[in-house]
Amino acid sequence: MSVRITRAGTEVVLDHNELANKGKRTHAEIDSYLQELDDARGDKPSLKDKFRELKDKDDEQDRQLDAVKSDVSTFQTRLNTLSSTVSAAEAKNQTQDLRLSQVEQKNAQQDQAILKLQSDVSSNPNAEVVAARRDRDGRTFPSLKARLDDMQGKIGTGGGGGNNGGASSSSFDLQTPINILLNTFRDAETHNRSAYRQNNMYVDVFSDSSGIDTEKSSSFGIINGAVLPGVHDTNIIMSSPTEPAPYHVSSSSETSGYPGWLGINGVLTDYYYSNGVTPPAEGHWWQIDFSIPKIITKLAIKPLRISSGQYSLASFTLQGSHDDTNWTDIYVGSHVNTDSETEHNFTNTTAYRYYRMAKLRSHRSTNTVIYTGWHEIKFYEIIDAVTLVTKAVNVGRSPNKIITTAEYTDAVTFDLTLDGTTWVNNIDLNKLLDTSSLKGTNLQLRANIPATGSLNSLGFTWYDDSMLVGMPGKEEGGNDRSSTKPLVDVVAATNILRNAYRTLEGANQGASVRHNLYADAFVNASGIDASKSESYRIGNGKFVKSAGAIYSWQTLGVQTASSVGDYNNNNPSYRPFKANGTTPTYSVEKIADDNATVSPGGNSDYWLQSGTSADLFMKWVTPVEVSKIILWMNGSYGGNHNYCDHQIFVKNPSSSKWEAVTPRINLATITDKGVHGDGSWHYPLNLDYPINEVKVTVWNKSSYMTVTEIQILQASDKNPVMVSKPIPLAKAPTHLLLDAEYEGNASIDLSFDGGTTFTTGFPLNQLVDLNTFLPGNSLVIRANLSDKAILNSIGCIWYDKDTLPTYTDTVGGSSGGNVPGMIQVEKYGVIASPVSPLEVNITIPYNSDYKLPPIEVLKFAPGEQNYTHEIASFSSNEASNFDHDHYMELDGTLRLKTDYLIEMTEDVVLPSGNRVYSLSLDVNHFSRIEKIKVN
Repeated sequence: MSVRITRAGTEVVLDHNELANKGKRTHAEIDSYLQELDDARGDKPSLKDKFRELKDKDDEQDRQLDAVKSDVSTFQTRLNTLSSTVSAAEAKNQTQDLRLSQVEQKNAQQDQAILKLQSDVSSNPNAEVVAARRDRDGRTFPSLKARLDDMQGKIGTGGGGGNNGGASSSSFDLQTPINILLNTFRDAETHNRSAYRQNNMYVDVFSDSSGIDTEKSSSFGIINGAVLPGVHDTNIIMSSPTEPAPYHVSSSSETSGYPGWLGINGVLTDYYYSNGVTPPAEGHWWQIDFSIPKIITKLAIKPLRISSGQYSLASFTLQGSHDDTNWTDIYVGSHVNTDSETEHNFTNTTAYRYYRMAKLRSHRSTNTVIYTGWHEIKFYEIIDAVTLVTKAVNVGRSPNKIITTAEYTDAVTFDLTLDGTTWVNNIDLNKLLDTSSLKGTNLQLRANIPATGSLNSLGFTWYDDSMLVGMPGKEEGGNDRSSTKPLVDVVAATNILRNAYRTLEGANQGASVRHNLYADAFVNASGIDASKSESYRIGNGKFVKSAGAIYSWQTLGVQTASSVGDYNNNNPSYRPFKANGTTPTYSVEKIADDNATVSPGGNSDYWLQSGTSADLFMKWVTPVEVSKIILWMNGSYGGNHNYCDHQIFVKNPSSSKWEAVTPRINLATITDKGVHGDGSWHYPLNLDYPINEVKVTVWNKSSYMTVTEIQILQASDKNPVMVSKPIPLAKAPTHLLLDAEYEGNASIDLSFDGGTTFTTGFPLNQLVDLNTFLPGNSLVIRANLSDKAILNSIGCIWYDKDTLPTYTDTVGGSSGGNVPGMIQVEKYGVIASPVSPLEVNITIPYNSDYKLPPIEVLKFAPGEQNYTHEIASFSSNEASNFDHDHYMELDGTLRLKTDYLIEMTEDVVLPSGNRVYSLSLDVNHFSRIEKIKVN
């Protein structure tokens, strides 16, 4: 049996007298505490019992001593010795009793602290979460003390005199954006995210090099998310002789199906193999063009183990060149005939663009020069120091203020530019930099990393005048004028929304309404009004333009080719379009014959070929915009015409290079028909250029490769429009902050009457006063996207007259005075101030399910207006990740519980058979009890 107690804690706020008198206790309370201590002691003896036991021992020893004295005088010496032993034992007992007393006193103090903690929590229901956190590796974020130290003098201080006094710009809260950057580093590491921008913030934790301007940076290595000098694997993984750009692999000869690039593609089962033709005078060679000079000082080679290893590499000469013509010998290596990867270390101080494995010899007993190869080769380069330049981030307009933070080792310095030309050298981190004198909108950072240093993460946030939030200030002189102003940190509110998007993405959850917050990361279409939205599709968390009609290959004048020909014709050259039925069986023209019935089962309407892999090409005269490619394969005819692994490329007309638009798709089985179940694979594209060439690479999973049809689709002729489902509001809002993550151009409209009347061009990331808007309590968001735009997420936070945090701004005054600043910080019963800050940590156990950082719970009370500042949110299913007492609950926020489940104890069975139950309830822990329900 249990009893549920429900109470409302939201109205419980102790005044300052009550808070100041927390240390006072009544006799009844003290007696109850003593009784709890006795209960906690259990069966352990009290200090009084210990002393009584010691006295009894002493009395018994005295009686024994008197008996010995009276009966055996001859044993006086032994009695003296015995007496000394007894005295030592008494002293030891007294020491132990003293220690026990100290332990009991300490336990009593801890019990009192726990009681005080529970009592204070029960009387302080208004809590907030701030970003002072500790990660799993023990690194500590700026603590509460550091935050309070920084805020000291910033709240309740400021300039001005006379009639023009006001809030000072020095009241900017610096620590919050720094904490947000640090927290975003941890989130990016957890999700292995590449460099990315969120509104006015940019972070890079170097999961890859996508955020680095490689042309302006020196050579660098990235190891486990750190940029650092030293010897590093160049990590070249080729997918063709020239891909990825700008690398290029070539050789003097290669066996069909085993080209040179397979020897450096990251797959240990593939291999490069020379074809046995007569080699050049010095032997066959294999080379790589790195595009930029590198100092290579180490090789690692996984040998080729066919025919008992007789074709394995036995010896080679590594050469370097600046021009691909004049070669310099760097290292002569011999390679043992083994299955294991062998490393070759050597001295090289010259940076070469081209490296050649020359004078190749095998372990064959004869003709060692004609056949050889390897499974995989790795090149390692040495880097003395690193100059790393980030890619330019367009900040929209010249920012007035910038905050930069980084995590690094040794003496790394940082420079900044807004135009790519004028650099401000050796900038200060974690400070609000005034950049109003700089011109430009493309922000870049340059990190100068010494030979012994490393860079783990880098981020910055920027502000213009509309983003900076003034805090209450010190006023002096003049006539008094006062006004009530909103007190909302726009940057923090924006990042609350960004955290909500990441939470939805991580939980694979659709649009969500939580208290006064709405967020949609487009995990699905649950938040979209499909009847009013236009020309859209959702995929991979993106709202984008939908595909239109299928292009006619005949109209485009397509030509097709196959790198290995087809089953009846090994000619790899291009062939003009032929309609279905006019082409030979299994010909490559089948992949682009505009066959209206693209269904498995036929025995002739597909290209077919044996072998390991093939490239299928389509090209036409005039480039067109393509929004989707559909690949069809026929795996149902015959027992070995199976589906293929594949990858799709398009040729960029400006660079004339193939660019992958899909990764290699490895099918689960040879009968895998794809997610659509019909042998089709759909790949939406978002290219910023038209194309006139497509390449599809297929890999054999059985005896034959088959492709039925390749289709390319136009974009829709309408731009996408996202209209949300109506969002119910409890009260008509007075203020609202709107946020969106998007690429390209977009404008956002808002309606508060369910979608009847819209206000167009609603500004983003500003606290907008809605007093001039038509009132209503049914919010609808409409996003109008440009042709190529991508909407990643959208959300808003709204406030009504009861929930909007405000402060009273008093301007002027004959004698001046302080606007009330931070009066106190209450944290689990610990009272702190900017003058005497205190800190208490809430720990989280380290386990494999670690998801969330430790948190600190605070309540800020500036002036007479309480306001909270939410940094993180918590769902009920995350509660198990936190250590918290039973007075706290996680259900969207971290708050004081209002419902309690208390187990009852059976006391007695009545003659009637009914039972009497009781429960222990400390009424001092609850402000009031509204309802008791017996289950």
